[in-house]
Amino acid sequence: MAEASLARVEPPTPPTAPAPVVDERSTMLSRFGPLARLLVAIAFRFVRMPADAGPRLRQLAEQGTLVYVMRYRSALDYLLVNAVLLREGLPLARFAPGMSTVWWRPVREWFRRYGPRPDPRRPAPAICGPAVASGSPVLVFLRSQAVWGRRRRALDEARLAPRFLREIVRVGATVPRPVFLVPLAVVRGGTGYRRKESRFATLLYSVQDAPGEAKRLFTYVWNRGQIQLNPAREIALADFAREHPGEGDERTARRLARTLQILLYREERVVQGPALLSPREVQDVVLRDPELARLTRRLANERGVSRRRIVAEARGYVKEMAANFNGLYFSILEWVFNRLWPRVFSGLEITGLERVVEHMKEHPVVLVPCHRSHFDYLILTYIFHTNYLSPPHIAAGINLSFWPMGPLFRGAGAYFIRRTFDDNELYKVVFRKYLTFLMREGYTQEFFIEGGRARTGKMLAPKLGMLSALVSAFVQGVRQDLYLVPISIHYGRIPEEEAFGREITGEEKERESLSALLRARSILSHRYGTVYVSYGEPISLTDALGPMLERFRAGMGDAVVEEEKRRFVQRLGFRLLREVNAVAVAGATSVSATALLGADRPACRLEDFLMAAHTLTELLRVQRVQLTASLVRNESSHFRESLAWLESGGLVQRLVDSDGTVLHVPQEKRRNLDFYKNNTLHFLVVPASLTRALKAHVPLERLREDVAWWLDLYRWEFPLPERETLAAEIDRWLAYYRETGALVEDRLDLAHPVVQVTQGVLENFREAYIVAARTLTAEKEWPIAQPALLKRMRRQFATSLLLGDVTKPEGGSMVSFDNALSRFAELGHVVMRRPEGTRERLVDRGPTHDRLPDLIQRLRI
Repeated sequence: MAEASLARVEPPTPPTAPAPVVDERSTMLSRFGPLARLLVAIAFRFVRMPADAGPRLRQLAEQGTLVYVMRYRSALDYLLVNAVLLREGLPLARFAPGMSTVWWRPVREWFRRYGPRPDPRRPAPAICGPAVASGSPVLVFLRSQAVWGRRRRALDEARLAPRFLREIVRVGATVPRPVFLVPLAVVRGGTGYRRKESRFATLLYSVQDAPGEAKRLFTYVWNRGQIQLNPAREIALADFAREHPGEGDERTARRLARTLQILLYREERVVQGPALLSPREVQDVVLRDPELARLTRRLANERGVSRRRIVAEARGYVKEMAANFNGLYFSILEWVFNRLWPRVFSGLEITGLERVVEHMKEHPVVLVPCHRSHFDYLILTYIFHTNYLSPPHIAAGINLSFWPMGPLFRGAGAYFIRRTFDDNELYKVVFRKYLTFLMREGYTQEFFIEGGRARTGKMLAPKLGMLSALVSAFVQGVRQDLYLVPISIHYGRIPEEEAFGREITGEEKERESLSALLRARSILSHRYGTVYVSYGEPISLTDALGPMLERFRAGMGDAVVEEEKRRFVQRLGFRLLREVNAVAVAGATSVSATALLGADRPACRLEDFLMAAHTLTELLRVQRVQLTASLVRNESSHFRESLAWLESGGLVQRLVDSDGTVLHVPQEKRRNLDFYKNNTLHFLVVPASLTRALKAHVPLERLREDVAWWLDLYRWEFPLPERETLAAEIDRWLAYYRETGALVEDRLDLAHPVVQVTQGVLENFREAYIVAARTLTAEKEWPIAQPALLKRMRRQFATSLLLGDVTKPEGGSMVSFDNALSRFAELGHVVMRRPEGTRERLVDRGPTHDRLPDLIQRLRI
């Protein structure tokens, strides 16, 4: 972090000159003495403040009078706030009860007279009121100290807030300028959570624990660089009074004190998170669940063994699964990441995080990102870490628990789950109860709804097991609300590009291991551009459930209700996919890949490529898609930078003939480029389907029906718009086609750039589906193992490519064949089943198998 300057900055002058403060000994300083400068240099030099906080406080100071509020009275915290406000050029408090800044001043001022001391018979609140009335910023404390036990008298004496707030409420109702109360939380970021049982952690306290000044200073020095001053959401005193009419000053002050306590707690909670339990305590909490206890008794009876053995098995599952957050391991990963990141990526752009932070202050959140790379885990945790947010607990596949990364990942918040639970009832319930524990405690969680990494570059169909478990735990009343946060992660280039290209052609995926990790070090020799992380609008689970929440809660175990819940989870899963796609950014590599692969031949002329790239960029802009800085640069420079980058990676070859420059994509690299094309393809699905229908001379009155049929066919490929919004979207695109001249008198202009760039972008999917249907029609041996059938489809596609029946090599993807098979199963053309006791799925002819020729004919159009 860059060193913050603490040069002298005069605080802004309020609009009206403040009246003299009675006790100026507590006034914050615009110039420090030697003792204060030493403390600031040692402990407070790197204290941060959120980037948006300064402008917000300046605006409030221009509009009215600021009253800063802190939880506990502390001379060190007062000096810290003084230093940060001075550095940021923000209004300094001119009065703080019980504080003295005399020894923080220059030496020559230590023994000067500061005017008459306040009359000891005149209480401090009586000094605070006139200061606020004069427009002077002040700072008040809610408590004088931490009070242990239940000593009522000591508690009452420690509560400072009602005395001062009562006076501020009284004065605020009489002055013309509005009064804003701004809670200030001093929080420690860094490696995250606090452990309840750690004695060392009680020495290096969490800032909200109100220790003595010596302990507080030790913590600030030890954690320098990890301290942040967070101004919470301000309270406009006039608005607060209007919301609680008819209450006297005393009651309003007490209500205001409680509200300020809540706001400060939320600021602290976002950074520190809930306190962690030891692994043994986590196991005990999970195993004490009544449902799990009943299951262990039943299984013991069914297996004829002691219940202790079943409980030990369940404890082993929790141990295998649970995260064990460790600051040391987190620091190791942070050290590695800080050195790896600059060598691999050019930068990191983040949008929408502030929305997530605001929701985190009230309820737990579950991050639901797309999954493109193993870097996803590290990047999201790194973002939370650098923004002083408690890092998430991350659901990871058990394949990532290999040594030495497994312990590091577990120490950084990962918990490991098996890819399949099979029929292990005990493991299923233990998993559900562990999720319930995380939700009840209020930890931020993270899981990838696609399951594994998307080798194709587009969102995969959702894996609903994790989402279903979260909904089931929430329905039981564990929390009042829970927010699901869709997140899009976009890479300029993906480090696993070559591996993905091999795997989608059917090559066996390499297991994660130390040897695989060492071989992967070759990525350090390449640069992969900028990473863009976009946070979507958090989805309230309470709002999403609506009236179904009570129905699901009352009907738990009922078959009809459980089926309704299953359908709800499915709809919610596809909604999350759509929301992730909605906040995705469009980059230069994606646009270039779409323009190159959308051409009707393996090569295209440079001018044709530029026409396609500029048209695609305009189509994205029409949909208000966020364009990366790289795409904006390339748009103005005729994609010179993007083409040079693709050439350097061997994805494009530049040829020259007598008519100019030709761009050629080698066949073996088309699948690599297809990954980047798919990053933004969901923005083009509707216009591409519309172009196909208009090109096939579908009458306008049947246009919606035809587009809906094709989109329904591709339901396993894309999270499509809901049916009620599809018609409006088709109408918008028709209007755009007419406006741009692509559709003239309801006839399609085949030479128009919009038609040229949209007519080929979905062609690889059509070719994959028609080859899959032809393979099923020709198959004679039923049933057949699904992997064997997919390989036959792959061979059929390769043969069709040689014969010229298909023209897009990237269409021969095992993922597309698998999606086609799933869709054909829904249509009844095939039936897929898994024989009992095996993990292999068999495919057999379905009730509508004889209608496949009709489907093939429709696909040819």
